[in-house]
Amino acid sequence: EVVEVSERDTSKTCCVCGREDDGQRVERGLYVCESCDAAFNADVNGAENICLGINEESNSESAPGLGGDRSTGWLAQPGVYLYDLSCGFQPQREVVDCKP
Repeated sequence: EVVEVSERDTSKTCCVCGREDDGQRVERGLYVCESCDAAFNADVNGAENICLGINEESNSESAPGLGGDRSTGWLAQPGVYLYDLSCGFQPQREVVDCKP
């Protein structure tokens, strides 16, 4: 089931400690909480708040069981592949073992 939720004001609340403050965006896209020193992308903070049901519009319809350890997404790293004009993308093992 898909539930539409407005993203308005979802990034004003820290998804870690719950502190609400309009001035927590240090720069466009960067959210820093003065209360718990958490720092992350403001859109990620807003999405997490929607998932946790912090904003008033989603409280009544937020899915149960979304809490718990969901930390695997916080430190996700992008995949890096070397591209060489002569031979294209290099296999992953060559990227990891590549020496300058």
